Amino acid sequence: MKISIIGAGRVGSTLAYTLFVEGLAGELVVVDIDRDRADGEALDIRHALAAGGGKTKVASGDYAATDSSEMVIFTAGIPRKPGDSRLDLLKKNVGVMWEMTEKVMQYNSNPLLFVVSNPVDVMTYIALKESNLSPARVFGLGTNLDTLRFRSLLGEYLGVNPAQIDALIIGEHGDSMVPVWSLAAVDGIPISHFGHPQEVLDDIFEQTRIGGAEVIKRKGGTAWAVAMAAAAVVEAVVFDQQKVMPVSSLVTDYYGIGEICLSVPTIIGKSGIIKYIKIPLSDEEKTKFLHSATILKEAIALKINILG
Repeated sequence: MKISIIGAGRVGSTLAYTLFVEGLAGELVVVDIDRDRADGEALDIRHALAAGGGKTKVASGDYAATDSSEMVIFTAGIPRKPGDSRLDLLKKNVGVMWEMTEKVMQYNSNPLLFVVSNPVDVMTYIALKESNLSPARVFGLGTNLDTLRFRSLLGEYLGVNPAQIDALIIGEHGDSMVPVWSLAAVDGIPISHFGHPQEVLDDIFEQTRIGGAEVIKRKGGTAWAVAMAAAAVVEAVVFDQQKVMPVSSLVTDYYGIGEICLSVPTIIGKSGIIKYIKIPLSDEEKTKFLHSATILKEAIALKINILG
């Protein structure tokens, strides 16, 4: 599969390397407004060919180099600064996303578009509308990253393998994200059976919610967990795993929220979004989910005002 990454910054370069190491791309193209940066990242990865990933062709270039990509991943954008919410980035990045999508579509007729740039839910909506692609072919990382963080922290606290934890976060990839405690389990055993106070578990969710901001405050930006979460989505597509993941995509009938991009459990495979799954929510979870959707609707309305 030919995969192009738009953005060779901290996240884009880490993701490119991750895809290379895991052998998820037959051809990998890195594009950035800073051409030297893109060339340097591609060259650095190519220098590792003899150590592994020998079947991956790695290149860089302008948007023309993305021609005939089967998947294009957007990681570019103005980075989040300490104290910023992801939605604070909206006014800065809405034009960037519109321009990237327009240029990609000049050279690709029907690619899968995978959005990692923040605020990811609104950026996914922009990519969908500007590309005129089928909603099934445009999706964002969404709360797949938050779910990864959530499971990792829960596993650490509970003293179990995080891979055995089945716990979801849905809604906005941002401050209004919603943990689905009512369905959380460890290898089929409800988390409530482990005997830990709910207030302690709620604190773990809070650490998850602010996790990205904490990393940014300490090291200037996130990269490793983002790349791993994004690579898991790419793997589901490349190998047609038809895996259930909380990615952001166009949802039109989910507890009456209307047309919006946000994260719910979704089956994803080689053709992109297969379908999303409506899960039962407690009354409290439903209220929080609808609140999250409202925040994103307001953000999309702001996007429309910005673009005119």
